[in-house]
Amino acid sequence: MTTDEWLNRYYALNQSFSKRLIFRLGVDSGFFSEYNNMLLALLYCLKHGIRFELYSDHTHFALRDGWNDFFVPFGAANTQRINKDYNLRPYIIEQSKEAPLQKLVKYCYITAAYKLLFGVDYLTQDLWAHHRNPSFAHTTFTIPELGFEQTPLLEATQWFIKALWNYNQPSGQAIAQLTQTVVLPAEYISLHIRAGDKFTETKMYDFSEYMVPATRFSANQTAFVMTDDYTVVEQLRKQYTDWQFHTLCLPSERGYFHKAFVKQDRQAKYQHHLQLFAAIDITAGATKFIGTYNSNPGMYMGMRIGPERCFCLDSDEWVLIQL
Repeated sequence: MTTDEWLNRYYALNQSFSKRLIFRLGVDSGFFSEYNNMLLALLYCLKHGIRFELYSDHTHFALRDGWNDFFVPFGAANTQRINKDYNLRPYIIEQSKEAPLQKLVKYCYITAAYKLLFGVDYLTQDLWAHHRNPSFAHTTFTIPELGFEQTPLLEATQWFIKALWNYNQPSGQAIAQLTQTVVLPAEYISLHIRAGDKFTETKMYDFSEYMVPATRFSANQTAFVMTDDYTVVEQLRKQYTDWQFHTLCLPSERGYFHKAFVKQDRQAKYQHHLQLFAAIDITAGATKFIGTYNSNPGMYMGMRIGPERCFCLDSDEWVLIQL
C-alpha cells in the first residue's frame, strides 16, 4: 500500500465518524508546538471515533492560505470564519482580559450555538486537556483499516508524519533549493541548539553537554546544527576545531523571540518557515539527532524518526512535554 493509499484510507475512516472536532492550527505558538498538538489531537480523535477537521485560516505563519501555503491540502478542512475568534487553546481563554460576562457569552453561549447550528461537537479548547494528558503518550491503536495492531503512539505518529509532511509544489521546490546549499556526507549527526526566548521556558544546556554524545555517535566529526542563533555555530567552530559544522542559520540570526517574530510581515514569516522546514528535513536525515525533548522540534523529531535515533539531554525516553 502506498502512502497516498494509506492516507486516503484514513480520510475515509475519519469521514465515517459522526462526532466532530474542529482543531485550530496557528493560534499563538511556534510552528512545531502547533503541529505537534495538531497531530496529537488527530490521534486522540482517531482513537475515540471523532472526525478531525483542520481550521488553519488566519494563522500567524500564513502567507495566504494557512496549511496550504506549505503543504498539500488537508483532506478534512474547515474554513468557517467563526473559528478565528472562538476556537482557541484553553489557556488563551483563561488568560484573556475580557470581562467575565463577555467571556461567558463568547465561549459558552456563542460557541454552544455554533456547535448546535453546524453539528460540531468539539472545538480545540474542549479536548485539549485530553490529548495533552501525559498518559496519552502510552496509548496504543488497533485500527485494521490503517494496519494498526496495538500500535504505540510514537509509531502511529510516524505514519501520519510520513503521510502529511508533504509539501506543495512551490514550497517543495524552495525547500529543495535550500537543502541543496548544504553539502553533507552520507553519514552525519544533527544538533538542535535553541537560544532566543527558550531560556524563559526551560533549562538551557552548555555546548559541551551536546558534544559529549556527539563525539560518541559521530564517525567523521561532521554535524548539521539546527539553531536560531548563529552565535551557537560560531562558538562551536571556535571550540571544536576538528569538527565540521554545517547550518542553514544565517549570520544575521541571533536568537528567536516569538513575540517579535509574529510582528514581521507575512512574506518574511513565510521565508522563515521555508528555511525552518529545510533545516528540519536535513536534521531528520542524520544518523543520530542530539537535542532535547522539552523543545517542540525535539519532541517532533522523536515522533518523526523514532526515539532510537534520538539522544536527548533532558530525558532517556520521549515525553509529551507540558506547555
